[in-house]
Amino acid sequence: MMNELLEWLEYIEDVRQKRKVKHKLKDIIVIVLFATLANVDDWVEMGYFAHYNEEYLKRYIKLENGIPSHDTLCRVFGMLQPEILQQLYKKWQELLNRNEGEALKKIICIDGKTVRGNRSKESKANHIVTAWSKEDGFSLGQKVVDEKSNEITAIPELLKRLI
Repeated sequence: MMNELLEWLEYIEDVRQKRKVKHKLKDIIVIVLFATLANVDDWVEMGYFAHYNEEYLKRYIKLENGIPSHDTLCRVFGMLQPEILQQLYKKWQELLNRNEGEALKKIICIDGKTVRGNRSKESKANHIVTAWSKEDGFSLGQKVVDEKSNEITAIPELLKRLI
């Protein structure tokens, strides 16, 4: 299962400047993925996690230039498009669901929030609907609610993007 995911990671385009790249994109994604699975929730802790589990990580990735710093993890992950992260999550779920034919059942939480500090005289503040997994602890996707609409119409559109 992990080998298939690692192969899939090879196809993600690395948009960084080639001459400045010290760590492979695949290595960074695997470190963040494993750290997230271990309930690590900030970049500094992910750096510590990677150092502590370096030998285990080397079963899956080479880490030719050692462990990337927490700043590198944060910066590179910030460069990834949200669609890539959604595809990664979807691929991960596909692989888990195939495990001996047992489907992984999860509850997807839907919540709407109005973003503070972005309204103006001409327009209201943006209202965003988010789908998230409580078990995994992260957002699966978001959809801005159209100004002349409501959450009821935005939720089906968000769910279509997740399937």
